[in-house]
Amino acid sequence: MSSTFRSKTKEQFRQRHYIHHISTTIILTIFASILFIITLFMYLFLSGKSRSSITNDTVHADDEIILRNRNEYSIHHIYIDIGCFNGETIEHFLHFIPDSIFYDIITFEPDPDNYQLCKQRLREKKYMNINIIILQKVVWIRDEKIYFQTKQGRQSRINMNANVLNRNSKELDAIDFSSWLARLVKPYNTKVHIKISMPGAEVLLLEKMINDDTLRLADRYEIEWTDRENPRTRPTRLYTQLMLDTAGFDCLYYIRLDDIRKVFQLNETFKNVPIYNDWRLVSEYEVHAYYAQRPDVHRVPNLIN
Repeated sequence: MSSTFRSKTKEQFRQRHYIHHISTTIILTIFASILFIITLFMYLFLSGKSRSSITNDTVHADDEIILRNRNEYSIHHIYIDIGCFNGETIEHFLHFIPDSIFYDIITFEPDPDNYQLCKQRLREKKYMNINIIILQKVVWIRDEKIYFQTKQGRQSRINMNANVLNRNSKELDAIDFSSWLARLVKPYNTKVHIKISMPGAEVLLLEKMINDDTLRLADRYEIEWTDRENPRTRPTRLYTQLMLDTAGFDCLYYIRLDDIRKVFQLNETFKNVPIYNDWRLVSEYEVHAYYAQRPDVHRVPNLIN
């Protein structure tokens, strides 16, 4: 009887010990799994923050422009969007251009309202691994303070007549884009694609770049020509377009931004976007002219420090 009791007691002890061992193992496994998940989440969160680069710039702080994709052994690609409004043109670029995720993307949007819209869109999770730098500066022909007409959406612009100001005219920081570009671009191993949407001021900017010989620092341009029939600006605009050709750039075609939007929303490729070879067939509003540098054009390394 006593022997049987002791045997049962030992068996019960072994069972309790076994159950305790299993329970401890399960608890430790669950704890380790939770700790691993927390660690992994923190790693992804912090690494995502380190890869994302949405920042402000100051006029003379060029070292704030962190070009993460630059190296000495391959072609470095940069996309510069002047006047990005709400960031949609960046979305279009990333969608339509092959390997665009490997570009360093720099965008200028001085209008405070548009700047916030741009930041909000480009901070979405799908862009976290792309180096996108947003600069709240006015692209201009000099480093100075300049009046800017805000709260006009895509039509926000430099106030070209300082004598006609209103409550939406804000004095903002402007940069000499030619000088800035010459400091940014390194010779020979850099390809630069520039989109220009700055209503009423694109001719002055391009004229300055032609005179400074910085136009050829970029290989491709998308230019939104505005006020095409304005008799005061038309002669200068025609001269600038001729000088683009003289500088070695061919106008390939014209594209309506509305067509780009439609194809983007359908998740289709660039080949589905209608192109026009005669801009008289399209309205002036939201039309981009696409220019590419001819292969025989030499770069201008003497401008680059």
